[in-house]
Amino acid sequence: MSKLSAGLIALAVIAVLLVVLAIVVIPQLGSPRSRSFATRHGLDPTPEDLASVERYLRLTRRRRLWGLFFGFAIPLFWLLPEQRFAVLSVPLLAGWLLGAASAELAAGTAPRTGTAVALPAWQRRTPGVLAAVAVASTALALWSGLGDGGEIIAWGVGALVTCLFVTATVQHVTRRGSIAGTTGAVDRATRTHAVAAVTAVGLVLVGLCLLHQADQVRSELDGQTAHWAGVADIGLTLGVLLLAVALWWASAPGRRPRLVAFLTVVLVTTSAAAVGFGAWQDRPPYVPEAVHPVATIRLTDMEHFDADAAALGVSGVTPLLNRTVLGRLDLAVPQPAGRGRYYLVLIDKRYDRAAPQLFGKDGGTWGGAGMRNAWKRYPWLSALTPTSDGDGWAGYPGMAVSVSPDTTSAGFVGRFRKEDVPQPADLLVALLFLGPQDQLYWAVQVPVAVV
Repeated sequence: MSKLSAGLIALAVIAVLLVVLAIVVIPQLGSPRSRSFATRHGLDPTPEDLASVERYLRLTRRRRLWGLFFGFAIPLFWLLPEQRFAVLSVPLLAGWLLGAASAELAAGTAPRTGTAVALPAWQRRTPGVLAAVAVASTALALWSGLGDGGEIIAWGVGALVTCLFVTATVQHVTRRGSIAGTTGAVDRATRTHAVAAVTAVGLVLVGLCLLHQADQVRSELDGQTAHWAGVADIGLTLGVLLLAVALWWASAPGRRPRLVAFLTVVLVTTSAAAVGFGAWQDRPPYVPEAVHPVATIRLTDMEHFDADAAALGVSGVTPLLNRTVLGRLDLAVPQPAGRGRYYLVLIDKRYDRAAPQLFGKDGGTWGGAGMRNAWKRYPWLSALTPTSDGDGWAGYPGMAVSVSPDTTSAGFVGRFRKEDVPQPADLLVALLFLGPQDQLYWAVQVPVAVV
């Protein structure tokens, strides 16, 4: 065992012991704020009521702390073999919800017959609204075609399961038997207290699931859209926390959920506006038709390269051994030319394979982040799909030639594998336009003339 892994295990064991000690000690320190509970709910409890409420609050505190402990410890020991130490928010909140549900089960069982305690309509509908948001978010994320579809679905299912769990817990709280030793008003207050807490934490957990889902999409955006999506992500994270606090505040007697509705509208509106503003800034300065690209190519070799290059009007490029693809790209220059770069890619249509060697006057390159997902946006560019070595490293399948937007003509040379020399008719010339922040404006198949 390495010193690093031994140190992580020791740190994890110490952390677990400290958390267990806190769980054991905290419920014994003073009153669990039974007087504050009574004040919040506008109660005038008897001493017997206070004693019952104190027992109930101690029970809920202890079970919720145990839930947090398991939400902290289980992922921790799961990560230790990878020599990582992390406190994950989603398992913590899930553990808290499980602990809260177990506390309500211990507080009283639901009789087979009995009338459920009435709750305000907005409290009953909150889990359903969250479930609808989760379904809509998952559908939009999948429709975008970005990110890992399996991850997107998994986070969406996690959000829906949370909504169902919160709904089931709330139904149990409204139907369970009364807490012994309490009057009707005090018992109702304990139920309202439990429903508000479970719903608020459930809201945060659903929000985190959907933010993880949104991160799958955002990770494959580029340009200003990616920037403003990140800003919206931060705003939504803070907004979900504020929304949970507002929901808790609104659950007290005599208060209305106006702040909850206001925050919801603000979050949705500002997030959509931020992403929309980024997408608007990423509009291409002109369409492909303004460029009128045309490629002229011929297959040549070392012996005839200079003569063929002179015939095509190409200079500044050198042959790539025998069977070199020699070409010239002719372009119109829009006014204004706009910022960014063109990238030319050569594809063998027979095998859907990009040229592994492709050079222009200034050499060859890979187009950068903007070309990473071009194959998702344009299926005919599937030859540019990155490959993985299994360790998360992405390898790019070919090279590209960079061309300035104010260029009217650019020469290029390309070469495929010796045993798979394509004929000119087998080649596809693609031109991609990337912006100053590597955002992909558009891609087009260039008409090819063979000489």
